[in-house]
Amino acid sequence: MDAERSNAEPSGKQEILHVSPFADLPGPSREAVLDLGRLERIPRRHRLAEQGEPPRGLFLIGAGRVKLERFTAARAFPLGHRGPGQLVGETAVAGVPGSTETATVLDDAEGLSLPIAGFRKLLACDAAVRAAMAAALVHIHQATEARLVGLLLYGVETRLVRFLLDVGARWGRPHEGGELISAPFTHADMALLIGSTRETVTLLLGKLKRGGLISFDRRRVVMRDRAALERHAETL
Repeated sequence: MDAERSNAEPSGKQEILHVSPFADLPGPSREAVLDLGRLERIPRRHRLAEQGEPPRGLFLIGAGRVKLERFTAARAFPLGHRGPGQLVGETAVAGVPGSTETATVLDDAEGLSLPIAGFRKLLACDAAVRAAMAAALVHIHQATEARLVGLLLYGVETRLVRFLLDVGARWGRPHEGGELISAPFTHADMALLIGSTRETVTLLLGKLKRGGLISFDRRRVVMRDRAALERHAETL
């Protein structure tokens, strides 16, 4: 199914760029990215990239959630969820002929779509854009390393708490009880992303709730005290 496309006003593009790796670009570089990009609204279940297929573009997420997976003959491996301010399709910028993962929209998304050929030309002639993209790639690499370290060195409860803190930074909303994680992660989603089981995640969320660290609002997690959660992760 083709994505719905929208020729929205430039103000929407500005807002997306403001929360992106390109937020601090100087004026001319910023305008070059905005001129190149096209604002798109994309429905859930649409695939922004298919593993092994030619990349379709670089997508800068302004709202919504995108799931990344890598497939083998036997199973799918979850690589994570990306949200506002993050990129999808970054490996194509370096000239990788086929997408290295499948990217599926989970919640209706809005973002800035940048054609690969045009963006490569911009990188070649604009040092500021080049530096911002390099910094974004380093950040993605560091996040991947941190997740791997967590899987190897931390227990399940620590991984779960760190997961809640991470997704709260991207999808957190003010709530009367603290900070609501607005993205609808199921217990099964969390288990896949932290390398555990749904049953264990359910038990640990119950433990965190009894400890007064989290609560729930319509099945979504509310972090009652981010600082207390951070301290809890350090003591595990």
